[in-house]
Amino acid sequence: MVPQNPILLIMAPMPDSFRLGDLILPQDGAGPVAFNRAKFPGIEAIEAVLAGLSFTLTYHRAEEARQFSSEGKWDPIFYSPPKQPLPAIGITLSDHIISAKHDSTVNKTLLQLARIIGEALEAKSVVWQPAKLHIGFEYFTEATSQYSDGGPFPVLVQIAISESAEGIFQTSGLSYFSGQEMRLSAPSDYPPNQVIKRLVRIAHDIASNGKIDTPIEAEGFVPGEMLSLTPSSDLAFVDIAIAASSPRQLH
Repeated sequence: MVPQNPILLIMAPMPDSFRLGDLILPQDGAGPVAFNRAKFPGIEAIEAVLAGLSFTLTYHRAEEARQFSSEGKWDPIFYSPPKQPLPAIGITLSDHIISAKHDSTVNKTLLQLARIIGEALEAKSVVWQPAKLHIGFEYFTEATSQYSDGGPFPVLVQIAISESAEGIFQTSGLSYFSGQEMRLSAPSDYPPNQVIKRLVRIAHDIASNGKIDTPIEAEGFVPGEMLSLTPSSDLAFVDIAIAASSPRQLH
């Protein structure tokens, strides 16, 4: 079955006459990506295989792609969406790897495929649906390339962070990897950038190692700081409280 709601979309200027079967990548046929153009006959979809993993590519014309990038629905990251929507190529994990979507190899390969296709099409942005993020392609390439080369998990590309009126910071999209989102509260005198720094570090750990299923008390990131991690009864959330003794130094 061809997916109707891809997890990642590459927004790029493509002519009205474009067809997915026309997609050509550098060294097509001899490069790292292999296409099976016959898997979905009569449907605007093809199979792409990279590093032994298969993905489904779908084509979405500009009006159809509008729903994926409409203003107010998605958080723009290093990108100002154009007034007129661009068409998009969507990527979805195939059935045989969907259960391993949290695996770093699967995730890195997905992001690598997006970079390869995006570079070939001179893409402007990428939409990451699990976190409702609309990311400038240049930043997407930089952050995910570092990740592929052994760098940190690209939290700001794949996990959204918002702050509620009560001063609680919450993630969206972390559940794609772990089945769990985070809610984090900190002392009122903590600068927001320091709260987010800690949230990013913890989100990286959960995305890489799995959900928190038992209450945990742990040392924080500076002397005198303690973290209390309490999962909800259904494990859908983990509430994290930061407590600190004074004085302290925040880095």
